[in-house]
Amino acid sequence: MKNPIFEQHPDLQKVYVTADGECFYQEADAKNHAKSLKEKAVKVVYNEQFLEVVGEEELDPADEDFKAFEAAEKEKSDAETQKAKLLADFDTETTKYPEALKLFKALGLEAENDKKDTIYPLIVAAKASAQEGVNTQE
Repeated sequence: MKNPIFEQHPDLQKVYVTADGECFYQEADAKNHAKSLKEKAVKVVYNEQFLEVVGEEELDPADEDFKAFEAAEKEKSDAETQKAKLLADFDTETTKYPEALKLFKALGLEAENDKKDTIYPLIVAAKASAQEGVNTQE
């Protein structure tokens, strides 16, 4: 976000902005002002001209944590996609019990027992709920 204050003060590297849009040079001043506001948040806004683009080869070890976080998020997303596909493919007539049990556990569903007569209706309900969610998003 480009802040107009940087046009007036191009040598300024960052400002602290309160919820009402007031800009401060010092964080303490911004926090003191924010005490009088309903929303107390103070946001740091950096002058874009001082930001530099860093190539992957220039990443420091702290940035490696972010890469690990991204990988974990992708893995989680892939797992959710896989669960959604398995749920969409679930059919009470053709899905074998071991696959149904695996899906039941992957979905985090709970029941008094793991018998077919118990878990199949719960999976059907989860499938219907998932399909209903997809239909309302369209």
